[in-house]
Amino acid sequence: MKKIILSVALLISGLTHAQDSIFNNKSIDFGVGVANVLSPGSGVGYDGKYLDPLSLNLGYRVMLNRDFGISANLAYNNFSGKSKTNEVNTNFYAFSLNGFLNLRSFLNFGEFSNKFGLLGHFGAGASGNTIAKEDAFKSYTRDLAIFVNAGLMPQYKLNDKLAINLDFVLNLQKMQGLTLDMQSAKSDVGLGKYFGTATIGVNYYCFGSKKDKVHADWAPKFDKTASELEALKNRVKQVENKLADTDKDGVADYLDLEPNTPEGSIVNTHGQKVTDTDGDGIEDSQDFCPTVKGYLEFKGCPSAFVASAESLEKEVEGQLKYDIEKFTTDINFQTKSSSIKLASKKQLDGLAKILISNTNLVINLHGHCDNIGEDILNNKLSLDRANSVKDYLVGKGVPASSITTKGHGTLKPKQSNETEKGREANRRVEFEVKTK
Repeated sequence: MKKIILSVALLISGLTHAQDSIFNNKSIDFGVGVANVLSPGSGVGYDGKYLDPLSLNLGYRVMLNRDFGISANLAYNNFSGKSKTNEVNTNFYAFSLNGFLNLRSFLNFGEFSNKFGLLGHFGAGASGNTIAKEDAFKSYTRDLAIFVNAGLMPQYKLNDKLAINLDFVLNLQKMQGLTLDMQSAKSDVGLGKYFGTATIGVNYYCFGSKKDKVHADWAPKFDKTASELEALKNRVKQVENKLADTDKDGVADYLDLEPNTPEGSIVNTHGQKVTDTDGDGIEDSQDFCPTVKGYLEFKGCPSAFVASAESLEKEVEGQLKYDIEKFTTDINFQTKSSSIKLASKKQLDGLAKILISNTNLVINLHGHCDNIGEDILNNKLSLDRANSVKDYLVGKGVPASSITTKGHGTLKPKQSNETEKGREANRRVEFEVKTK
């Protein structure tokens, strides 16, 4: 009794676990076909042609996981045979519990085809026979037995709800009182009396709470996917760690040469704190008036320079002017970024060639921002954008001495900042090329 209770508890536990599966785990398995007695009768003169013209099998199956399942089955077979004097007609009824093994999944051949499947099953049950013997006495009797069976079920998938199958089963009788031709049998007759069935049928998957999901018979292997997902999670975690910004200065730790600058510090693109004595957002090395708060427009001073080398510069004329204009349209930037877009680099490459070939040319780069964010940050960002273009041109061979940069913050919008299109146009660097 304890074994029975334990078995039932394990079965209930398995069914409960199956409900948590991510695939459909229930099916109705039906088959119709023929059966043949492979160890016929008692050997007392019957011709041995025990053929079942209508073998039926109906099962309710639950897959506990992708590989293993259980089912409850009902079966019916009709055996008939005759000798010169007698004719026997036997009805065979059976109930069995079976374990199923999804060989498609277990052996991994599902990777080669998504249409063909193979189930193996084995089980035990009880059977009842009603045997009629047509002779001078017209005898009729009943007999009970237990049996074990094993079988293979090839499958072909029609769609997510239906598959056709062939089921080949071998049944071994045990503890039956009579043979199928109504002869007395010894207690061990089950070891020698067996029959086989072959049916064609369907596996029907369209019911249950997960009927819209693929059935376990056809569910793909998840082990590889799970490992790939775990690897992806680890890579994402590594990226997140790299993007961490401990001091919240806008520079990720892996690029930050000073990852512990005080909050609110003005830093360069390497995360290094810059000195800004007058607090106007312009680094002292770029500030022409480092002790007086000023504007980027005036290079850190409160008003414009009057005496400047720029007053000696002249406009470019002729064909050279035309050639330069091809490469001096505004280049635009992503929000809060001073990185040059790949599409803009071809334009800068063309401009660099002209500047290198004409050493009398000087270029002024004017950086601008949209109105998103604080002024102090936008002032710095606009200058960073101009310097980013300068660094690129210098990297292509243009003398640094021929390039000056200015950051105008949000002071000179090209279009309205009320629309995204306008803000995109305002995130720019403008070019001003002159000759000495």
